[in-house]
Amino acid sequence: MSISLSAQKVNITGNVKDELGEALIGASIKEVGTSNGTVTDVDGNFSLSVEANGSLEFSYIGFLTHEEKINGRTTINVVMIEDSQQLDEIVVVGYGTMRKSDVTGSIAIAKGADMIKAQNFSPLENLRGKASGVNIFSNSSQPGAYGNRVIIRGNSTINSSSDPLYVVDGVAISDFHLLNPNDIESIEVLKDASAAAIYGARGANGVILVTTKRGLKSEGTVVSYQGSMSINSVARYMNVLNAQEWTDAFMIGLENENKYQGRDWSLNRTDWFTDRDYFDANGNPLYDTNWQKEATRTSISHNHQLNIQQGGENSSVGAFLNFSDNQGIVNNTYAKRLNGKVAYDNKPLPWLSTSVNFLVNHVWSRYTPETGGGQEARRTMIEMLPWLPVYDKNGDYTTSTSTSMNDSFGFEGMSNPAMILDLQKRMLYNTKIFGNAALTFHLMDGLDLKTQFGLDNRAVKYREYSSVNLNNISMPNGRAERWHSNTFYWQEETYLTFNKVLEKHRINAMAGISWSETIYDYDRLYTEGFDDDFYEDYNMATGTIPSSPESDWNKQSMNSYFLRMAYTFNDRYSATVTGRIDGSSKFGENNKYAFFPSAGLAWNISNEDFLVNNTSVSNLKLHTSYGLTGNSEINPYSSLAKVSAGTLLLNGTRSPYSWISNIANPDLKWEKTAQWDIGVDLGLFRDRLNFDVSFYTKKTTDLLLDTPIPHSTGYQSVFRNIGSVRNQGFDILISGTPVRTNDMEWNVSLNMNYNKNKVLKLGDNDEDILQHSWVGGAESIIRVGENMNSFYGYRRYGVYTLEDYNAGDCTLEQVGRAKRSTEKEILGKGTPDWTGSFINNFRYKNFDLTIDFQFVLGVETMQQFYHSTYDRFGITNGLAEILYGAYDGTNPNTMQQAIYLSNSGHAGQDTTVDSSWVVDGSYLRCNMLQLGYTFTPGLCKSLGVSALRVYGSANNLFLVTSGDFKGYDPESTSQGDTDKFGQNMTFFSYPRARTFTFGINLTF
Repeated sequence: MSISLSAQKVNITGNVKDELGEALIGASIKEVGTSNGTVTDVDGNFSLSVEANGSLEFSYIGFLTHEEKINGRTTINVVMIEDSQQLDEIVVVGYGTMRKSDVTGSIAIAKGADMIKAQNFSPLENLRGKASGVNIFSNSSQPGAYGNRVIIRGNSTINSSSDPLYVVDGVAISDFHLLNPNDIESIEVLKDASAAAIYGARGANGVILVTTKRGLKSEGTVVSYQGSMSINSVARYMNVLNAQEWTDAFMIGLENENKYQGRDWSLNRTDWFTDRDYFDANGNPLYDTNWQKEATRTSISHNHQLNIQQGGENSSVGAFLNFSDNQGIVNNTYAKRLNGKVAYDNKPLPWLSTSVNFLVNHVWSRYTPETGGGQEARRTMIEMLPWLPVYDKNGDYTTSTSTSMNDSFGFEGMSNPAMILDLQKRMLYNTKIFGNAALTFHLMDGLDLKTQFGLDNRAVKYREYSSVNLNNISMPNGRAERWHSNTFYWQEETYLTFNKVLEKHRINAMAGISWSETIYDYDRLYTEGFDDDFYEDYNMATGTIPSSPESDWNKQSMNSYFLRMAYTFNDRYSATVTGRIDGSSKFGENNKYAFFPSAGLAWNISNEDFLVNNTSVSNLKLHTSYGLTGNSEINPYSSLAKVSAGTLLLNGTRSPYSWISNIANPDLKWEKTAQWDIGVDLGLFRDRLNFDVSFYTKKTTDLLLDTPIPHSTGYQSVFRNIGSVRNQGFDILISGTPVRTNDMEWNVSLNMNYNKNKVLKLGDNDEDILQHSWVGGAESIIRVGENMNSFYGYRRYGVYTLEDYNAGDCTLEQVGRAKRSTEKEILGKGTPDWTGSFINNFRYKNFDLTIDFQFVLGVETMQQFYHSTYDRFGITNGLAEILYGAYDGTNPNTMQQAIYLSNSGHAGQDTTVDSSWVVDGSYLRCNMLQLGYTFTPGLCKSLGVSALRVYGSANNLFLVTSGDFKGYDPESTSQGDTDKFGQNMTFFSYPRARTFTFGINLTF
């Protein structure tokens, strides 16, 4: 009896490798026309029972799919070819995916595996330098306290938010910087209007689309663990006066006052430094305290990520758990995160797919403020008198009043920084519940209907207690504060997608509708008047000076309709048309809805007959787009006449009152940004060398401004659409693989972004907008024709010298004082012309090395701390240059004033913002240096694991700055993480950390 060949089963074994002979782990092998399949093991081997006359399909991400006919064979070995042109690479766009070759917009892509190398607490910190056109300012090294400032292709708003829209797995999310970066699979950044217009009124600042990890796409179970431990220390200290230098400078100040100010001070040290607890009989200090070192520490942080991913024939599930403990380098500062995520996908019926994604994220932190003035620790670690010890003879913390000399010297009232960090507790708790559930109905071949509900609930709790003993902060009453806020956002979106290939025609179409709503709730309690610190904020009823309780509530909603049509002919010519209509409750009755269209074109020249077989040009694509996006990120009810209410004291009794606080504007509408983009993608020598270059120009009109109106109306201002700003620039990404052999590979990328920002119009008369009023008035300005982040102050020409006095150009009392212009002018800007990164990845056998540099050019930093570190000497400490760089009669070209004392009864300093505060803010940073080793498959097998990698890395290894910069890091701000115009304005900051990390990646 004979048996038909078609009924026979054979067991196929084999091996799958790449062109370099490396085993491909997890490559998919599937019997064509069936669901029967398997994946390769750690050695690239596989075994599968199949029909003898069938075919096998081999697939692996980044490689061309390969098919082999069995023809009765029992052994099949396959070498897979890398998809060098990556024409079939799928990228995430708004409400769906597209082939990369079909995309007409400008999209930057970053992979999660590349971003988590640095093991930073924030995903935005990991994204730095990985996406062209995206500037991420890391203004604080304090864990969890402040978010990164993100600017995509320049700032184009004044009163609205400049933050991009963050969308995670299809749902808009708040506080993205607190999310667990280990959950991220990939990030796509929509930069131009063709890409971002699908998000309409929220897309003007760009859109960051995040795809998180899910279950396995193939059958099986994978368990993996990534763990790391980091050692953090201060990378750079500010150079301040030590105890002996402080007393020497004080005596020079007395000499200068005698010489130039007509004083007759004693120049005998013992007449001044009389407190024998801190000075010897000769007036020399007994202590020399480095307050920066007393207030900081070497801290240890650790991070743990556990992933369990499973895949079946019709379903998959992924469970992800993370715990991070990030200890700050300033005493008693930290952020801890516990994050859990579950993703489940299922196809219960041929016509139905389901998906659920649920995340709980809880971050709790203790922090020290970095904004404003005040005698907080980040300031007193510089200004505290260096001859005071941490504790006095009684074992109590010292303050500026701890010495008997305070009565005659009049020191600035402050507690020492170690004391502040110990006795002031600021606790912040963020709890996020985030997720979505979706149903996808497969109506017919290529036509799907998806409906998705998503939510983002953010609960924030703040607790503070400041001790009754903190001088010039909360002494003598102490203070306690608690506030809670809850922001609940929901969205429901339903849309149709149509994907079809008809011979040479490829269609990708989508149309849908969206509803969303945000509800905000807030309450606050505050009290003073504590006898001691026993209860702290746990029993606020013991405070005898309570403030009125506060609460707030608001709601906003949006209704949207959107569509996109993308068409590609013959893999060469692509066009995309997008439109969105948004309606928002925030805007005026006459402008509730707005339309945001865009169109894009692309030409894949490398697919033309004259280039298709070219050995040099492997990819050449031109693309251009134009469209409108909007910005609706203003406070709710801004278009309405609002009534403000509260209570006030009348005859000792609290009485209610209310008033109409602003006038209505029924015509209030969105800011609109029109953007034109043109770019080229070029790949040479089978994509061993790649160029991605785009030029853009974007103009924002209808800027939302709070403009003054005649006082006869009874109001001071009204919210109106008046103003325009333009951003122009280049995004340049050059990447390549100079070396690729079996044993060695070198990949390199140079990412550069150039932006020029210019204000075109402000109101009816183009009036200046003055901001950041402080020492000497406004310190920044928004002016037509200038950059929006312009610094404003006087020009310093030097100091008045003895030569000036002898020439009759100044009085004797002016000698050593600052010589400035009579009018203020623009002194620089806080946002750079150029930002970029230079990243090198090396592999030699099982070793890998990553060197990541970041750079900034064409930017200034305003060192606001010059006000106190130079100009208030005598009542505080200051920079060492007070002693070594000040005018002394022999250095007429110095910019630094002579030493004059600011103590009561003395000459005082001439302090105001001027150009000496503004220095070059350019820098070069070694962002990361990492060395890793991946164990061989054979050794992993003997250890009972699938894969094992260990590594060590250094972050912020070195920093090269201008010699004129005297702070911790030129990229910083003391204006908070929501101030769009305070970039690089620093009145003391949290020191930047240098971090050494040791980690392990383990797969079972």
